[in-house]
Amino acid sequence: MKKEKKPTAGAAGLRRRAEERLRAAATKGAPSLTEPETQRILHELQVHQIELEMQNDELRQSRAEVEAGLERYTDLYDFAPVG
Repeated sequence: MKKEKKPTAGAAGLRRRAEERLRAAATKGAPSLTEPETQRILHELQVHQIELEMQNDELRQSRAEVEAGLERYTDLYDFAPVG
């Protein structure tokens, strides 16, 4: 009975806005990077991506726990004897 939000719709909008900002920043003329700088930045981005994936996993697990608790206490409330 609960409504599920489509995460792809929000993610698609977020990605579109990020790409627009990237295009706007690129038109201002970003300085070119050397190979070591590019490798360092790529490494940082990959580490950050893994960190975000780990945080996302933790958030999903926490949400599942909260929803299980909500269901348990909802059942307890709904089936409690009336005094």
